[in-house]
Amino acid sequence: MATRRSAQTIPDLFSAPPTAKAPEPLAVPQNKANTGSVASQPRLFLPKDLAGALKRLDTAEIDALLAAVTTEAERRGRRAKDKPTADARPQPRQASAEHGTGSLTTGKLNAVRAAFKAGVKPSAIARQFGISQSDVRKALATEGRDRKSGR
Repeated sequence: MATRRSAQTIPDLFSAPPTAKAPEPLAVPQNKANTGSVASQPRLFLPKDLAGALKRLDTAEIDALLAAVTTEAERRGRRAKDKPTADARPQPRQASAEHGTGSLTTGKLNAVRAAFKAGVKPSAIARQFGISQSDVRKALATEGRDRKSGR
């Protein structure tokens, strides 16, 4: 025989008065609840077409944006880079050798010399380093001069 549950044993969840009030979730964590902090403000994202959005701004809005960005960059310790002048030359990454091999940096000169001492043919050195054979010959020729002058 199947037994039936009585209606009295099944509680009615919708008509029962709540026994304890659930705490409401905080919009901001308590440790960051300062109203003036930047972290408590929602993060805004730049548009994907930033250049196109900037073209739509008028001069006053561009000036206000530039002032705000400059202030924020200074606050973060990132100053705006000065514009290069017309007479300023860009600095080379490595100093080039002075004697006849102006196209090769000091590092490449040393690598060419080391490869030659290891027994690699000059044509293979030129191919490997992507330089001309005449530059390889010049680098090998300057090796003797550099030793004699005490470099």
